[in-house]
Amino acid sequence: MNIGIIIQARRSSKRLQNKILMELPANSNISILGRIITKAKEAFPLVVVATSDQEDDNMTEQEAIKYGANVYRGNLDDVLLRYINAATQYNMDIIVRITADCPCIEPKIIQDIVNLLIETKSDYASNIEPRSFPHGLDTEVVTINALKQTDKETKDIKIREHVTWYIRQNNHFKKANLMSGLEKDYSNIRITVDTIEDYAVLNLIYLLLGNNFTYKDIINLYSKYPWIATLNNNIYQKYVFKNNKEEVQEAIKLLTLHNMNYTVDLLSNKK
Repeated sequence: MNIGIIIQARRSSKRLQNKILMELPANSNISILGRIITKAKEAFPLVVVATSDQEDDNMTEQEAIKYGANVYRGNLDDVLLRYINAATQYNMDIIVRITADCPCIEPKIIQDIVNLLIETKSDYASNIEPRSFPHGLDTEVVTINALKQTDKETKDIKIREHVTWYIRQNNHFKKANLMSGLEKDYSNIRITVDTIEDYAVLNLIYLLLGNNFTYKDIINLYSKYPWIATLNNNIYQKYVFKNNKEEVQEAIKLLTLHNMNYTVDLLSNKK
């Protein structure tokens, strides 16, 4: 049983372009992608950066090689196909999916979720259904067979862009979830990098905690300095919705963030 980590990465992020090559912390000479690769390799030695075949991702390939990762290049939009082809090329049976906006991933969490998938004989395991860890420790583990089945069952490019969404929404796949085991849900702590505000928060975390810290250190930091959360708690996380009701619910959350209470009332009455 071959286990590998595939990190999806591209420079053309819509909200914060070139973020994967930004230094974290600033002036450290270590990129966000470099941080992620280094931590991933502590969990499992086989790490592949799956990037696009576009010219602007030549630098992504160079950065991945610099930090000792393998590289697969494929279709920019069909990320599912990118994963399947990368996993096939490197003979993976079990794939850990990491996105390149999560520089705080932890090797032990990755290993625990892989073990959970194996022990429960699941097709898919994660720590996001439901969430309990800080948002940015997102780790998904999936079998190559489940990805290939998804490939057969849906050709919708919007779904394929999100790789595991179809698996998470369909009950014919067996799924498992890892909870933090802590007394509270800490998913409101945002330590992913989608915007410049997120990047500022991560810089602050690294400056206060140094290079070696765990998510529990981050939780303690937020407990000590709760104002840190205000720096990026109005950032909206992008989702793919299962139905109109889910989309309306998320719209209400987004409008509430911006105090658009009249529209919130209108939508709430239509639910």
